[in-house]
Amino acid sequence: MKRLSGAVVLLLLTGVTTTASAVDCRVNGGGWVTVGGGQDINLQVPVNVVLDTSQNRIFLEGARLECRYTPGPQTPSWGIDYWSTGNSAGTPWTPGPKFTSEGTGLRINGTNRNSPIPIGIRVASLPDNRVGYPIDVTPYILMRNNPGNPIDIRMGDNLGLLRMTQTNNTGSGSSRLAVTYIANNNFTVSPSTCTINNNNPIEINFGNVHQRAIGTDPLTTSVVSNRRLTYSCPQGGISTPITITYKGSRSSFDNRLLLMTNADVGTAMVRAGSAVPVNGSFLTRITNSVGGDDVTFSLVRRNGSIPAAGPISGSGVLVMGVP
Repeated sequence: MKRLSGAVVLLLLTGVTTTASAVDCRVNGGGWVTVGGGQDINLQVPVNVVLDTSQNRIFLEGARLECRYTPGPQTPSWGIDYWSTGNSAGTPWTPGPKFTSEGTGLRINGTNRNSPIPIGIRVASLPDNRVGYPIDVTPYILMRNNPGNPIDIRMGDNLGLLRMTQTNNTGSGSSRLAVTYIANNNFTVSPSTCTINNNNPIEINFGNVHQRAIGTDPLTTSVVSNRRLTYSCPQGGISTPITITYKGSRSSFDNRLLLMTNADVGTAMVRAGSAVPVNGSFLTRITNSVGGDDVTFSLVRRNGSIPAAGPISGSGVLVMGVP
């Protein structure tokens, strides 16, 4: 009988075991926040609202965002994480409530990109080496070329939400990052490039005056200083009504007077025969991108008082807006 002969084939099965994909990020040197692949990292960061007139932008500065390729038993490896703008939950940048009517954008690796910002701009590539790398993204608000009302930022305000996506070259999924920016300072700024007196300070020096020479009514006191206010916008052809607001702290004895270091003295701004209340405004106009008004600043004392001798000072701000 013939014997059956056969061959035995040894199958060598090879493969690579991998650790589950995960992501680490942190802000301002804090603890690393780690999530598994396909999950979300939600962070908050305090930032300062900073006006940069050289770029005509208001930047949200101070967020030091870092991410790293999550350390694993295979580190170092050939793996790379990629961070890009936007994610499946929305656009790269959603401005907070106080900026919804303004133009915005993101400074990405030193380049300003105005909204709408495309989803998928590559921001960083992170090798598997246990090192945190900066995610260099800074939100900003664009200044307008036409008059606009001031934006009043208070500490704790929600300024906006940054969204990003992590992917990698291993095909092991992706994660989402959302960073909420919170105001770390109080800040009032006009979003307009239009100016009052070319943004130069207006110094009012009443000189040396006798206490009894200071009147008690802003319209009749003899201690006054006249000034010309000029308005201009860099873009030609703008004609529109505007408001000029006299902002500052009120005197305790007359709301038309700016608070001074001597509580018995205040300063009024008079236009067209009327004192403008502190934190009140008057209506005027820009025509073909220019305009102006004559105003008088007057020193006033509390009725019935003789202010103590010595230097006095105070400060306020004139703000252009629209009705």
